[in-house]
Amino acid sequence: MKTTYAIILGMLLCLTCVGCSSIVDDEVVERVSVGDHVPAFTVKTVIPGEDGNTKGTFSTSQLTGETVIVFFHTTCPDCQRDLPLLNQYYLQHRDDAGFQMVAISRAEDAASVAAFWAEHKLQMPYSPQADRTVYELFASSIIPRIYFVSAQGIVTRIDVEKYDLREK
Repeated sequence: MKTTYAIILGMLLCLTCVGCSSIVDDEVVERVSVGDHVPAFTVKTVIPGEDGNTKGTFSTSQLTGETVIVFFHTTCPDCQRDLPLLNQYYLQHRDDAGFQMVAISRAEDAASVAAFWAEHKLQMPYSPQADRTVYELFASSIIPRIYFVSAQGIVTRIDVEKYDLREK
C-alpha cells in the first residue's frame, strides 16, 4: 500500500511540475536562441520590500541594461533549488546601472508564488502568470529557464534547468 501511495504521489508531483528537468519531453520547441531579439511582452510585477510589496511593470520595450528573465513554477524541484541562487544574483547586481530582473511564473496563481517568495525571503521582482502565454513566447517546455538579455534586447545567454553562479 505504501509503495502504491508513493507511486501515485510521485506521478502527481511530476504532472504538477511538467517541464522540470526530471521530466523528459518528447519534443521541446525552443523559440528563442542566443543572438535573437527577446520577444516583446509586458507583465505586471510584485516587488518585495521591507515595508510590504509594491506593484510595478516590466516590459521588454524598456530595457536599460543587463536584464535577466526567469521562468519558474514553485512546485518544480529544480526551480526551488535555483530561485534562491537567482535571488543572490539579483541582490549582487540590483544596484548596477540599468540592471533589471524579473521572475515569471508559468501557469501558477499569485497566492502560491507570494507564499513561496515570503517563505524563502526572496527579494527579486516576480510576475505571477496564471497561464503560459508569456512562457510560450520562449519555449514549449522545461523550467527553470533563465534568459540574459542586453540593453539592445539581444539574448546573450540562456540557462535551462540549472543556474550556476560560477558561470556568470
